[in-house]
Amino acid sequence: MSGASTVAGSEGNYRIEVADFGPIRHAAVDLRPLTVFAGPSNTGKSYLAMLVYALHECFGPSFQKRSEPVRPRHLFSFGVTMARALMDQDDLRESIADWWARHRRNESAPLPDDLARAFRSVLERVPGSGRYVEQEVNRCFGTDVPTDLVRRASPDRCATIALHLPDESGSEQARYCVEFGPDGVKVAGQFDTLPEVTGLSAEDSGLPGHYDGDPSFLLSSAVNSMFESLTRPLTRRAYYLPSDRTGVMHSHQVVVSALIERATAAGLRPSESVPLLSGVLADFLNGLIWMNQPRRAPLRKLADNLERNVLAGAIRLNRSETGYPSFAYRPGNWDSDLPLMRTSSMVSELAPVVLYLRYLVEPGDLLIIEEPESHLHPALQATFARELARLVHSGVRVLLTTHSEWILEALANVVRLSELSEEQRAGISGADVALAPDQVGAWLFKADADGGGSVVEEIPLDTEAGSFPVGFGEVTEALYNEWARIGNRIEAAKAAKADQND
Repeated sequence: MSGASTVAGSEGNYRIEVADFGPIRHAAVDLRPLTVFAGPSNTGKSYLAMLVYALHECFGPSFQKRSEPVRPRHLFSFGVTMARALMDQDDLRESIADWWARHRRNESAPLPDDLARAFRSVLERVPGSGRYVEQEVNRCFGTDVPTDLVRRASPDRCATIALHLPDESGSEQARYCVEFGPDGVKVAGQFDTLPEVTGLSAEDSGLPGHYDGDPSFLLSSAVNSMFESLTRPLTRRAYYLPSDRTGVMHSHQVVVSALIERATAAGLRPSESVPLLSGVLADFLNGLIWMNQPRRAPLRKLADNLERNVLAGAIRLNRSETGYPSFAYRPGNWDSDLPLMRTSSMVSELAPVVLYLRYLVEPGDLLIIEEPESHLHPALQATFARELARLVHSGVRVLLTTHSEWILEALANVVRLSELSEEQRAGISGADVALAPDQVGAWLFKADADGGGSVVEEIPLDTEAGSFPVGFGEVTEALYNEWARIGNRIEAAKAAKADQND
């Protein structure tokens, strides 16, 4: 790989295990710089991808240094809640005050034993976190109660999620377990070593002003610092491009107008049951609305590459006098724009990818794309897969859900390329986007034998077949066998007719 590459590193990897969640009976998946969910429909690929997104939304940074408005994150609320739990313990007040005073004089002041035990306790049970996780997961899935997300055949009517979170060296640092059940959502953690707290002051609490007389604000920052260290892989910003993004691109102005009309008419007419957007769709729509200035290189260059190599034209963002955006496509040899409504499905499908790379996504972020192959010719699917590998080279982590044999074969080639030196790759298409085997993970979702749910297993790269095999070959073989049976009957019918004529 090129020395200038900033491939998304393993420090963002983590392992997620789920049981009885949605249609999934059991899954254990490693999230790598490029992760692929494949398999038959209705086996839980989107369920798990949306759960990953919801967890990033929940544990993401407290404050975003972005130009567009964003929803408040919950991490700071975790810190405040945990700090209050510490301050409520009367026997710790003296230790807290003493440590705070020493910390102000010496930023590396160690925690006294009793305070360390108390910190460990609140970091393992994260008081109040169940409510925040429940709120975010319900929002993303567009449901009111967490039990709606429990597999129907679950014997205990509970779903469990285990997060195995590594430290900077890649060794497991923490394990957090989340349970969805009739009594709500519960969160509990476990870790071996208490993270260090350094460089904090009252001004670092994230709140304006000075709180020299109240150590609880500093405690909030200390707990936040520790908790963010434990959950570091989940603190990355995530973006989700849903499978129905084409419809949203075509109708986003109508959707927003309808939502505004309903909001302004509240109280003027009887309430009615109105289907709500899921949080995933709402966030996608919000991203389109708040796009502002293009990002600097390298991601803007990646957007340009997609336009040149796949779309053969440019995606344009135009703003009305009120600032509301509209999107258009300008073919490469045109001097005027074409509204997206009148473009091919391929253009509408890839337009959000271009726009998100140009205006929102940054290195270090997680980009989740459902069905990147939609409306793309197989040759363009392979080209797009290489562009996604190039995106990983720029430091963005990518998660895909797919049914495409060509996407999987193109990614297999990307991995196979890593076995060649840069000199040996000369002349090979996409030679600059090689990814090592440990940077790519493919996972097969398939229905369990008894039909009670789906199970997930890793797909090893088949170097002989040149793909991550997910059963497409079986479909091809079955179709060929059916063709042969039909042909045999045609020949038998011809022979029988010939016999009758004789």
